[in-house]
Amino acid sequence: TPGMIHYYFGDKHGLYRALLEEVIPPVLAGLEARETGANSPLTVADFMEAYLAMFRDNPWLPPLVFREIQEGGEDFQRHFAARFASRAKHLLDGALARERQAGRVRADVDPTLAVISVMSLCVFPFLARPMLDKVLGLSVDHDFVRQWSTYASTLFYRGVQP
Repeated sequence: TPGMIHYYFGDKHGLYRALLEEVIPPVLAGLEARETGANSPLTVADFMEAYLAMFRDNPWLPPLVFREIQEGGEDFQRHFAARFASRAKHLLDGALARERQAGRVRADVDPTLAVISVMSLCVFPFLARPMLDKVLGLSVDHDFVRQWSTYASTLFYRGVQP
């Protein structure tokens, strides 16, 4: 009820922040642990797989974040950027740099545009979910996300390979 939201979270944005805090930090922490691991450092494909799994398990997340970034005001934008987006960008920057050093990414690939590409490939199926179902007859379920993860990472790597 609105009264409970006000009591526990202050307002709807407080509720949204609490929801985001439950879902996103564990995924980022897992990726950060992978980034610093010596055995198998984080790759762009790893990042994409983790983000797609997070969205699969929380399909409400991309539409909520998109809507609130567009309409929720600067407080939400600032919080989201500082708490989540900047960490994700740092992880992707590191993965791209390692992929470039390993010869899997061309030297002329713009890192900022590459981050936008990766995030677009991860988020779009969940933002377009109603249309994918109605127009293409696709269900954004576990099987689709597994297929999309492989397809999207292959598409990305083929676009940036030397």
